[in-house]
Amino acid sequence: MFITRNRTNDLPPSIEIEIIGRLYGALTQILCIAVCLIVGGAIMAVRTGDPVLWGIVGAAVVTSGLRVMGVFAFGHRSPGELMLTQARRWENLYAAAALAFTLVIAALTVRIFHAEYTDGYILTVGLTMGLSSGVCSRAVRFWICCAICTLAVGVLMAALAFTGDVLLQSMAFLLGLYLLSVYEAAARNVTQMETVLIGERELGFAARKDALTGIANRRAFDEALATAAASGEAFALLLLDLDGFKAVNDRLGHAAGDDLLRQVAARLGTVSREGDFIARVGGDEFAIIARGADAGAARNLAERAVARLGEDYMLLGSAAQAGASVGIKSVAAGNQQNEPEVLRRAADEALYAAKRAGKGRAMVAPLRSAA
Repeated sequence: MFITRNRTNDLPPSIEIEIIGRLYGALTQILCIAVCLIVGGAIMAVRTGDPVLWGIVGAAVVTSGLRVMGVFAFGHRSPGELMLTQARRWENLYAAAALAFTLVIAALTVRIFHAEYTDGYILTVGLTMGLSSGVCSRAVRFWICCAICTLAVGVLMAALAFTGDVLLQSMAFLLGLYLLSVYEAAARNVTQMETVLIGERELGFAARKDALTGIANRRAFDEALATAAASGEAFALLLLDLDGFKAVNDRLGHAAGDDLLRQVAARLGTVSREGDFIARVGGDEFAIIARGADAGAARNLAERAVARLGEDYMLLGSAAQAGASVGIKSVAAGNQQNEPEVLRRAADEALYAAKRAGKGRAMVAPLRSAA
């Protein structure tokens, strides 16, 4: 098709939310077109003494104010992550204010052409072109762009067509072609922006994923631990280190070692709870962040992991044995003063205490290690 279909319905929610948020990032554009409409309308009202034009200027002030207030309201909304349903309500509010503003421009166009204020024709053309080109260049929601441009340009086309002047009527025809180009350009801009945002999201995901095991990597772990430490919610940090990994590598080779790491990651997924965060943080080191887990739940999780990882492995056709030692650091609810590095060191100390105690076991960090 000449006008390509917008992919909005197929977007991941996080991308759609980000795109909707960008609607409210055009304050400068909103102010510029508002000033042009208000000042231009006021000049025409003064020159003609037309009370209808004064009424349109008043409507321009009101609708412009609503648009500006919407931008500030969005910027000062309640803290917290914006959900998709909330974002779509903000989108509808933006669209309503933008279309109301466009109706004012359309009303100005109708009044100037109906009253045959010929010296105001250029004002209506300038406002319509400025509005439509601005919306097209910053198009983030295809349906809003099309609605605004169709209303503004369509009314101007009709006004020009009914003048009876052949030259002005030819301009109406040219504006029709311009409107089609606006549709096509808006669709292309929206698609390109969506593609870029999806690509950035995928790159960000890849940068936080361990290439060998497919689970989260050290970077993602650091971010998740910092978030958990600042949340004030109860959670437990488990650091796991494999026992016998070097022997597997030496006896069966690095390919078998890699296979072992992949199987360990898969087994951790079977013993962890829904919502637990699992990461590979080093060569043969893994971590679990168990949100909402108290000391007892953390101990149970660690013991399940030790038992599961201690079962026999089949690596590239050869039987092998390995195990794991676990260090646990629990954080009680309401404590937001924990430094992530302090928590990691405490779990690390518990891990190596488990190693010294004979391996293949889990140990809990003492309370003093939280300081």
